[in-house]
Amino acid sequence: MTQTGVPGTNRPARAPVEVRVGRAAIVTFALYLISPTLFHYIEQARLASVPAVVLATAVVALYIAAGCTGPRRSWHRWSVGVMALLVYLPLPLLGEWWAASGVFLVAMVLGLLPWRLSLPVFVLVCAAETLKSMALGDGLPGGVTWTLTVLVAAVPLAGLTHFAETARELYATRAELVTVEVAAQRARAMRELEGILGNRLDAIADQGRRVVAGVDGDAETVKKELAHMLDMAREAQKEMRGFAHREQRLPSGTTDRYP
Repeated sequence: MTQTGVPGTNRPARAPVEVRVGRAAIVTFALYLISPTLFHYIEQARLASVPAVVLATAVVALYIAAGCTGPRRSWHRWSVGVMALLVYLPLPLLGEWWAASGVFLVAMVLGLLPWRLSLPVFVLVCAAETLKSMALGDGLPGGVTWTLTVLVAAVPLAGLTHFAETARELYATRAELVTVEVAAQRARAMRELEGILGNRLDAIADQGRRVVAGVDGDAETVKKELAHMLDMAREAQKEMRGFAHREQRLPSGTTDRYP
């Protein structure tokens, strides 16, 4: 609602500091994780380096786009499938250095999917990471070690993602509660104003009927009655101004939408 009492619309608001800090940490950590892979392909200066750099940039950009936006929608789930394609399809072309991109897929599974869905997908991705390592020449112990290494890097990234989204949800919930409370305060004020003004208007109406009934009587008495009506009208006006001033001091009641 606006200050005039008219229902307002949701408006986008700048994300709170905690949300911005969490998202900045996501971006920083994601760039840190992908930087060895990027530097390796850049230093190679081979034909495969160009698509490798492009794909690595796409992996990071996709994670940042999905992890730093809310609330969670259906496209966030689809982004996990896109990430899986980016992680596994280029592997035969780009070689073992591309295996590090699996960190982002695991972090996406843990950080974006609902818990009931993330657990089976997480187990599936962990098995895929182990098989990927074995396909690149490691034995089973090496594959398990590689999967644990991926988890060590992915869990903090997923934790940052959860932190940023939880902070956004908390602030959005607080904004909704403030809107509800402001609406309740306005409703109470309007009921109180209606009651007071109703009593004042009834009193003025009664006074007016007495004036009309005694219009043929003493002029001085009529004058006093009219002066008394004017005083009651001024008192009612004063009370309305007081309510209007109190209404302006209330928060706007507009719901902030945090992106």
